[in-house]
Amino acid sequence: MKILRQYQKEAVDKIYDFFNSDAKKAKMYLATGVGKSMIIAAAIQRILKDREDVTAAVLTSGRQECEQFIAAFQEEDGDFRIALRVRELTEEKILITTYQDVTENQSGLGKFMLIICDQAQFVNQESYFDRLLRKNIKFLGLLQSTEPSEGWFWGSKCLFSYTLREVIRDGFNVYQNERKFTHGFLLKLLEYQGFLNISEEVRISGEEHMRPDIVAQKDDKTVVMEVKSYRGLHNSKVILNNAVKQVLTYKFALEQNKRDEQFFFLVVLPCEVDEESQNEIYDRFQVITWDINNLLYLCEGNKELLSLLMSSISYPSSELKPKKPLEAASRLPEPVNDRAEISLVEKYIQKLETCKPGKLEKADKEYESICTEIIRYLFGTEFFRMSEQHRTEDEMFRMDLLCSLKGTTEFWKFLISFYRTKFVVFEYKNYTDCIPQNLIYITEKYLFPVALRNVAFLISRKGFDSNAEKAALGCLKESGKLIISLDDNDLIKMLAMKETGEEPSDYLLDKVERLLMSVSK
Repeated sequence: MKILRQYQKEAVDKIYDFFNSDAKKAKMYLATGVGKSMIIAAAIQRILKDREDVTAAVLTSGRQECEQFIAAFQEEDGDFRIALRVRELTEEKILITTYQDVTENQSGLGKFMLIICDQAQFVNQESYFDRLLRKNIKFLGLLQSTEPSEGWFWGSKCLFSYTLREVIRDGFNVYQNERKFTHGFLLKLLEYQGFLNISEEVRISGEEHMRPDIVAQKDDKTVVMEVKSYRGLHNSKVILNNAVKQVLTYKFALEQNKRDEQFFFLVVLPCEVDEESQNEIYDRFQVITWDINNLLYLCEGNKELLSLLMSSISYPSSELKPKKPLEAASRLPEPVNDRAEISLVEKYIQKLETCKPGKLEKADKEYESICTEIIRYLFGTEFFRMSEQHRTEDEMFRMDLLCSLKGTTEFWKFLISFYRTKFVVFEYKNYTDCIPQNLIYITEKYLFPVALRNVAFLISRKGFDSNAEKAALGCLKESGKLIISLDDNDLIKMLAMKETGEEPSDYLLDKVERLLMSVSK
């Protein structure tokens, strides 16, 4: 059973109370990446402990999302019998399926006492759920942000809200691959290496956001550890420096508190960091770096750990060589006086919040400017050229931003190799509501295989609606043109990743891989 964060426990409590109340319909706002599948699995587990006769259905948009919920239930302490389609229902108490499956087999939902609707903004006012309310079935809608006024959950009570800004403010990780690497491999390695009292995301000072990934004990010292996860073997100096900066913020906070303990500080990076850089980081900041070769060395003698490590990386291991990591000096670390810079994440969150949706007072131009700033900060080193308001030679098309690719990190290499694209298009839409399908077809016209321009990012406040998602998949299937939706939350996540020393393009690679895995013939 996974240990829940404090906000996840609070959300579970709210769902439990809702189920035991007289209310029939409620909603929650949960930003992507806060662990909603864990919350739902834990809540249903708690309800079933009280009442074994409870039946619950979890509905979501695709099979990929279903698998995430199933994995969360499998990690709970409980023998859950789960049906994956309405027609497969026999004696199962839990159903995890798609809206499409339910649309085709509506009669099967009548047996459930609680129905949880993921991505509930797509459940419209004319929903077939209306008649189920009369059967005293309870409905809980999960939303990422405020739903449109015609949504079925509009006007229902909000039980709990936890935004992406609050996740970052409280110092929690927003990149799920990092948590998988930590739980799937690193915690087991630390136990094998004799670390004691291993804790995750512990607040180490009075400030809420001061939460290192791991705090443990080793040789009578407290180890403060920052963990990163990368999709490629090599990473830029900027990313490495930002990872070190992150752990230095903890170092500075602990030194200010003048605590009596002895500390050493550690950054874990499953990519290659040359020995000269490792020595320089230690000499300047007394921070030890474990790279992929150090991790290989630490796994020696344990085949299970070695297998877990190999399954955690996405690049070939043939060139890796075990290397002994630096050892911590016995003395206390030298003071570091450099304070952390003002958070760019906060700066851009404020800019995005201040910029209102729509065109009034040139808000659309302001949004365009903010997004270009963000793209330049996130990926400027990946682009050879960046052309704003780029027009084609016949003046027929004008693109908000056109960039040519160098292809140094895994995601951009992936686009060049598999989509035969040398250029990517960025379009910005400062709309109040989700993006409709007609904008997909307009964006598709900007893409032209002969000009090696096959990929576009459509950036908006709330992302695609369901019809736009279908249209984008249609473009991919029919012409091989890839149109990727990014919303404000996606931008904020990648900003947080870059600032804390993670690779923001890994987030895009994960997003595209999930999209491709969902595509049917």
